[in-house]
Amino acid sequence: MEDRLKELSETKVSGIMIKDPLYTFPNEKISATELLMIRKNIGGLPVVKDRKNKQLIGIITQRDIRLARFAMSLDSPNTTVKDLMTSEPFIVTKNDTLIYVLEVMFGKKIQRVPVVNENNELIGLVMQNEILQKLLEYMKK
Repeated sequence: MEDRLKELSETKVSGIMIKDPLYTFPNEKISATELLMIRKNIGGLPVVKDRKNKQLIGIITQRDIRLARFAMSLDSPNTTVKDLMTSEPFIVTKNDTLIYVLEVMFGKKIQRVPVVNENNELIGLVMQNEILQKLLEYMKK
């Protein structure tokens, strides 16, 4: 069991990440982004520059949107993702290990971490559910 746990902790991000995740853009209306998250039942989206340049510039979560409702009117048609997103989110690379990702997630109290390449372009997303699924697979062996 100990060997399997060590093997799991050294699993590379590339083995647990969601490849080609959904994302949004900084100038997207917050209402459209929130609707996408609700329809797809996801709690957050990476924010990239544009369709051609998938350079990661932030992350937006349903929690960001809910908290902003208390501070400002989101009914404004001018509210965009860049108004509410977290700039410079915590990131990992596909070669980082599961133990490193868990340290980041627990240390920063976050549920999802974008995966970027050497050019800071979005290539994946690691989510708590994916980690739990992997853990369940190992426990069943």
